[in-house]
Amino acid sequence: MLPKLLLTRRHPLLTLRLGNDALCIVHRGKYLDFLTSCEGGNNYVIILPHQGAYVSDKPIEPITWGSTLSMDVYALLGDELALYELSIRDGRASYIRYRVNEEFLRGISLSGNGISDVLSVAESVLRNYIRSSFMIYTAYLKLVVSGNIKLPGYREYVRGRVRVYVRDGIVIIRETSGDEVRISLISTIEAVEQFVGMIMSLLRMSRIINDVRLGRIGHSVKTILDIFIPSNLALGVKNSHI
Repeated sequence: MLPKLLLTRRHPLLTLRLGNDALCIVHRGKYLDFLTSCEGGNNYVIILPHQGAYVSDKPIEPITWGSTLSMDVYALLGDELALYELSIRDGRASYIRYRVNEEFLRGISLSGNGISDVLSVAESVLRNYIRSSFMIYTAYLKLVVSGNIKLPGYREYVRGRVRVYVRDGIVIIRETSGDEVRISLISTIEAVEQFVGMIMSLLRMSRIINDVRLGRIGHSVKTILDIFIPSNLALGVKNSHI
């Protein structure tokens, strides 16, 4: 995985070094601006896979593919995370802009002085998912954590390595293997703020985000049924005849 470059309102300037020339990429709130003359020093976040996120003031050299220079730059523009795929050829720059979701967060280590910006991205992506969904909200996280995750205020049910936590409107399924924890969350619209708050809390507790998937769960529905429906009752239903 290559490092990711992130521009935000707090860290709005990245310079690409192009031989004797330079291209300045500037965060303008809702879009990125591209200038041939730079004012001010570099100020952006570089995210090193499984190492952390750090504020940097160093210029960047783009990747060379034959006669084309290219660079991917992420930007948090208001409440949207965008990816700019930048290409420079024969002295002319062009880009394609994409909307990016939770895939941006995979492989990020939550250390370094740029983590608050990464968490801002995470909350924006999560809020966008909430706005695009209706009634039922789900998420699946694979996190590397230090110590136990405690969920006070929830009713807890245990089945082997799987623990299920329940309170009004929200169910959390947790399974631990070594220092990695797999968590599925299911929420109704009434508990959506708890859903958002819990995901953000889990991310802050983690050392590495191995995976994030919104709109999915990583445990089967049978896991929940095994907790809440006694085996003799399930067997009775299966063997009953009308």
